[in-house]
Amino acid sequence: MKNPKIIIVGGGIIGLAVAEQLLRRGIKALVLERGSFAKEASWAGAGYLDLRDASHTGGPFLDLCRYSYNLFPEWTERVKQDSAIDPEFLLCGSLGLVFNGEEEKVIKGIESITSFNGLKSEWLTPQAALKKESHLSDKLRAAWYLPQTCQLRPPRFTQGLLKVLEKGKAFLREGEEVRGFLKQGKRVIGVETNIGKYEADQVLLAGGAWTGGLLDILGISLPMKPIRGQVVLFKAEPGLLRHVLFSSTAYLVPRLDGHIYVGSTQEDAGFDKSVTKEAVHNLTQGAYRALPPLEKAKVEMTWSGLRPKAADDYPYLGLVPGVENLWVAAGHYTHGILLSAATGKLMAQALTGEKMEQDLAPFALDRKPEVSR
Repeated sequence: MKNPKIIIVGGGIIGLAVAEQLLRRGIKALVLERGSFAKEASWAGAGYLDLRDASHTGGPFLDLCRYSYNLFPEWTERVKQDSAIDPEFLLCGSLGLVFNGEEEKVIKGIESITSFNGLKSEWLTPQAALKKESHLSDKLRAAWYLPQTCQLRPPRFTQGLLKVLEKGKAFLREGEEVRGFLKQGKRVIGVETNIGKYEADQVLLAGGAWTGGLLDILGISLPMKPIRGQVVLFKAEPGLLRHVLFSSTAYLVPRLDGHIYVGSTQEDAGFDKSVTKEAVHNLTQGAYRALPPLEKAKVEMTWSGLRPKAADDYPYLGLVPGVENLWVAAGHYTHGILLSAATGKLMAQALTGEKMEQDLAPFALDRKPEVSR
């Protein structure tokens, strides 16, 4: 491998995004994945992209999400051209559905925050909403239209990233679990896996919900826990739904081929990836409430993923305190797909010593939550 030698531990969308950015800089990183590439939270994600949720948090987090959001059109097009895999990146817009007074109150609260942060939106009557989506429930009282919502299909996009890395002859290793670190004093100079040892100039941990366990090997605690999200996938006729739908009971993300992704729960269940009857029932009922024709559609799949959640909901991006050459990019929680573009670019800049385009101090591992806010 050419210098600098960089090891990325974790082959989800975060690790692959960093590796792709390094490849653009002529660096062929070694990416180690304990299971299969992009088959955990990255595969399970909905793939919608907007700043609705980030506006609630505001501050540096919103700035980072906005920066990342703006990178996607060029990034997805480049990956599409280089890989010949279409990630189906679309500017589709979204509708927040109102069925009662309490839901209207909640969405108006969201509207006030997004408006303050410069996001344009519009309230629609039921008749106007039905002109955009003719199959919505006739019990709809109003809808809140946010035109800037985009989407992509995470499994297709991560396959595109993998194809780009394969073509560029990056070093990709599945089924290799990191079990130890090679150290010289305070420097990490490599890793030891179930297969062998690898030396490096820099090591980046991007293992999602498993990142804390990697640091445990070094006796370092990183406050982060997995949050389970269960999902239902319908197969309907293409064109049944065109916008992303948000309601109090489920959100629906349409795909070009007629699949409709319905998510998602947020459960503190440890590393248990079980799918429960209760969650599937609640999600399907939420989907029927928003889009009644789905009652005649087939439930094709159900699954769950584990989102990595930090105590303050900010991602961890930066050096491990007290350890040289060891970096972390994890803890993205519900914003992993959205923040993958920024994380890939900024961590590649950090690993290569380039001038940073965004300040990562609010996301340091030793930050104080009240400061990051």
